[in-house]
Amino acid sequence: MYRIGEFSKVNSVSIKTLHYYDELGLLTPIKVDKSTGYRYYGAEQILKLNQILAFKEAGCSLTEILEILKGDKPNKEIIRILEDKADGVDEALRTEQERIQRLRTNIFLLKNGGIPMENNVTIKIIEPILVAALSKKIYAFDDMGPLWETLNHEIDLKKGKKSLPCMTLYHDGFDASKGITVEVIEPLSKPIEGTNAMKVYELPAHSKVACIVHIGSFDTINL
Repeated sequence: MYRIGEFSKVNSVSIKTLHYYDELGLLTPIKVDKSTGYRYYGAEQILKLNQILAFKEAGCSLTEILEILKGDKPNKEIIRILEDKADGVDEALRTEQERIQRLRTNIFLLKNGGIPMENNVTIKIIEPILVAALSKKIYAFDDMGPLWETLNHEIDLKKGKKSLPCMTLYHDGFDASKGITVEVIEPLSKPIEGTNAMKVYELPAHSKVACIVHIGSFDTINL
């Protein structure tokens, strides 16, 4: 048998935690000395403690762990609980990865004299939109000006009517050293015929799109 201090050191769990597990009925000492109050644990309880710690690491609450260790839950139910926890961790990781990407996007834009900080990247739901577009690989933001001029010229030649605010899609990520494939886009109110330079198509719906909205004239975009 181990005294509580020894059991604590062997398993790297604080005495306070062992007391708390005892109060909850998660891990009860096999013996308590009535005269001294010392608590004793058996070697076989190391396995149960490891189970508690494993379920806790998986994200289970102590109440959930208590229910699991009662022994009346079939393995199928325990597996379902752990799979739900794994799904929750996956979703949290995806959310954090998206957050990191938005931060890196803002950092890149600010370092390269692009969109000011007040135009933060946001996540939006985009419905299908009829658009006219022109794409090209560029190596500096200054290269985007001629693309917009060409696109608007092509739309005017086809007597197209623009509707929603224009937008830019970045297809290759933000790495100026390798060039960036950008697609300048003007939403249309009605279909027109495409040209050799201009593509007309329906931009598909997306449930998650990183967007930057600029309010003001083109002169203040700082491209």
